Parts: sequence; structure tokens; C-alpha cells
Amino acid sequence: MTSERLQDELRFRLVLLGAGNVGKSSILHRFLSGTFSEKYKQTVEDLYCREYEFNGLMLKVDYLDTAGNFAFPAMRRLSISQAHAFILVFSLDDRASFSEVQRLREQIKELRTDYQDIPLVVVGNKSDLDLQRLVGFEEVADWIEVEGLQTSYVETSAKHDDGIADGFQLLWDSVRLNLELEIAKHPLTPTTRKRRISAFAVLNPSSKSPVRNNENKLNRSRSLMRRSSKNKLKAGNGEAKKIDCIIS
Repeated sequence: MTSERLQDELRFRLVLLGAGNVGKSSILHRFLSGTFSEKYKQTVEDLYCREYEFNGLMLKVDYLDTAGNFAFPAMRRLSISQAHAFILVFSLDDRASFSEVQRLREQIKELRTDYQDIPLVVVGNKSDLDLQRLVGFEEVADWIEVEGLQTSYVETSAKHDDGIADGFQLLWDSVRLNLELEIAKHPLTPTTRKRRISAFAVLNPSSKSPVRNNENKLNRSRSLMRRSSKNKLKAGNGEAKKIDCIIS
């Protein structure tokens, strides 16, 4: 995140990458709304935006759910070049999807000179299919050790809501540290602080989020995201609107 972008607003883009049918969308929907669908629908590119509080500032997070096929290589490269954090997803019952995650890691290293500083979590999804498991834990452990990602791996089941909060917990640990370091390098002046907050205080009352938050699910999560009690005013009508969460 450049100092120029930091001066304008605290905006963050998280990109989910992986082969098709590994559960990227299911993981994201489970985290954001607490929902799960057995139906598989191929994703081209879906963007979900959420607003959180961070150190008294408003942080806008774009969750980008990308296509899992090879039909959009230019779109994938663009997603990698614009990301501030990654979740790489493979399915534990699909060896080819694990190989794809390894290729994606190499592509990130090729396209981003700052790849070592970018928060990244590897997710092995569909842990509920233990009898069909084809990717062993030891094999994954060997690879993440070589990549220096020992503390950035989690196995999940989007179907059973197992490990989802843990995966985002790992990611937000790194994200929070990066944001704190960035703010420390570019201290806020009173004018900058006011401009940043005002950029998020006035919300568009006509905007509708693609996914609705499930308050009970997020409250039970061990994620760093916690429900906020603060209110902001909608533009023009004086009605209070809650900010989604706090990242602390």
C-alpha cells in the first residue's frame, strides 16, 4: 500500500485464488454471511465490499473471488498485481488443485517483487471428505516450509464451518501488522485523519451489498473481526447505520 493511497483512504483488497470447484466462493460466503450452498456455480469474478474500524479509522476491504479456470489469464494477472493479501485455496481431495496453488504461488513471486511482505494464507478445503483425501498433510507441510509459510496454513470445511474463522484469523494477524507499520511510516495529521474518516462516514443509502452479514455467526467466530457498537449517519436522512466490524 503506497503512501499516496494511504493518504486518500484505508482501502484493502483481499484476493482468493485457486482452481475451479475447490470452495473459494463457499469459504468467502461462509465467512461473510454464514451461509453454504451445495450447488456449484462457476465464478468469473465477484467483488464483495465491507467496512471495518481499524485504530479509530475506517478500513474498506474488497474481497475478490476469482475464476478458477484458465480462460482469464490476463484477469488473473491483474488480480495478483492489485492485491494487498491472498488466500490460496486447494481441495484436499484433488491433487491437481494443490499443484495449481503451487503454480499460483510462483506466479505471485514472478509478478510481485514485494511478495515476501504480502499477507498470504494457504487453505486446504473440504476436510470433511477425509476418506477421499488425496493430498497428505506431510506433503503440504514440506512445501509450506520451503516457501516459509509454516504459520500460514489451515485446513477447512466450508460445508461444516470448520476452520474458516481460523484461516481469516491467520490472515488478519499479518494484515493488521502491515497496516500498523504503514501508518507508523506515514503519521496522520489532523487534516488527514478527518479526510479519511469522512470518506467512509457518509454511506450511500441506495447501495446494496451482494452478501448480508450474519451477526450471530460473526460473534461466535474466533476471527479478529468483532461487531462494532459505533453508529454512522446515512447521508441526508439522519438515520443511524452500524459499521460492520472492528479489526483490532
